[in-house]
Parts: sequence; structure tokens; C-alpha cells
Amino acid sequence: MKRAALLLMTPALIAANLSAAPQSAPIPPQPKKVVLDADAYPEAARDAGVEGDIAFDLDIDAQGMVTGCKVTKGADQPSGLAADACTLAKINWRFLPARDEAGKKVPGTVHYALAFRISGRCPPPDGQTVCVFL
Repeated sequence: MKRAALLLMTPALIAANLSAAPQSAPIPPQPKKVVLDADAYPEAARDAGVEGDIAFDLDIDAQGMVTGCKVTKGADQPSGLAADACTLAKINWRFLPARDEAGKKVPGTVHYALAFRISGRCPPPDGQTVCVFL
């Protein structure tokens, strides 16, 4: 049974986050497309029956593309989950770029996590974790 992953932010939440920040303050990158489907569950982990949590910092360029990924938690997970998490984010996710005090688009960094689950239990929502179900 295939299930879709959770969509992390809706357009309404993005707009609320952007409007809540003072115009003179820098704005970090905001999620534009942060979604994965059931096919995103890594094949090696699926075959081995492995679940795991991977946290990472993503470098976002001034066009909103993921240009780098540094694993901050879960690098020791089996079946290549950490590398797969970074690859999934780089390929599938897009962001509204960060903005400096003058409103100019600039590179930025955001923190996210992927929770790979076979059991169907996802960690409580925290605004930064995307669940990927088998």
C-alpha cells in the first residue's frame, strides 16, 4: 500500500511566515516544494525493513535550489539512509530564497529532517520533519 509523504508547508503557512517577519530583518529560506511520495523510500532500506531519522542542514542558493547538504543526525543509519535523504532533498525540494535586510535574494541555510517509516508512525509535527512512509 503506497502512501504519500506529508507536505511540510502550505502556501498559507509560507505567506504567514513571510508576513510575520519585519521587512528590515533578514528572512531565511522558506519551503516552496517540500514533498516526497512513497517511491522516495530508499530501496535498500525498504528491502532490509529499516526505519530511521535523518536530520540535515540544507544550503539554499539565491534561486531557491538546494546546493548542499550536511547530515547533523543519523549519519550512522544503515542502508544509506543519510545519503539518500540528502539526495532526495536536492532533487525534489525547492525553496523561496533567503532575503537580506534590503529584501535582496541571498543564499541561506535551513534545517530539516526525514523520518523514514514502515510502521506508519510519524514523529509529532515540528515544522521541520517530513515523514516518508513505505
